[in-house]
Amino acid sequence: YDLKMPHGLSGYFTLNDGLQASKATGKPVFVDITGKGCTNCREMEARVWSDPQVLQMLKDEFIIVALYTDYRARLPEKEWITTPSGKILKDMAGVNSYIALNKFGVNAQPNYIILDSDGNTIAGPRGYNLSIPGFVKFLESGLK
Repeated sequence: YDLKMPHGLSGYFTLNDGLQASKATGKPVFVDITGKGCTNCREMEARVWSDPQVLQMLKDEFIIVALYTDYRARLPEKEWITTPSGKILKDMAGVNSYIALNKFGVNAQPNYIILDSDGNTIAGPRGYNLSIPGFVKFLESGLK
């Protein structure tokens, strides 16, 4: 995909890949519901994620999954979702928007959720909020 994580972080762009990595490492999954055209997402990355403590926690303590809800790249067939109405979602934007709304109950960016290796929510969702201490506390709540 033509996507990259901010600040040199590494991670995944599908929930399934992130959950597999979480199972392998035992680390919780930090889900970033984001978009290429999301101004508030870039502001969070620039002003909150760039904080040394936040950046270190994201790098060392979590598996990061960025779910882009506006990126139309076609996914491999194993990643497609069939909705209850029978519609087949084949691209990243459709699948990730569906996951954000139906699994996490959010339809805005940015939103952050912390999951265990089985995909159960540990913390969140947390939306746009520039409080660094609040974000650190949110991340810490996902490590207990």
